[in-house]
Amino acid sequence: MVSGEPDSVRVKAINGQWIVRIVEGGRLTQQVFDIHAQAESFAEEERLRLGLPGEPPTEEPVEMRRGRQAR
Repeated sequence: MVSGEPDSVRVKAINGQWIVRIVEGGRLTQQVFDIHAQAESFAEEERLRLGLPGEPPTEEPVEMRRGRQAR
């Protein structure tokens, strides 16, 4: 529970993965993605479902961009 926190949807990069953090009615749920675009798409769907405004995509940390370019 995260009582008192307003409904929200956030995307964050952690340890090479993307976490979508959803607060709805004081309850926290999280969904983990390996692909940034999938996390952003899911987050946008959740924002629409909750009637929240859209947000610009979360920027990838430099370390993640470098790792992807090296492949």
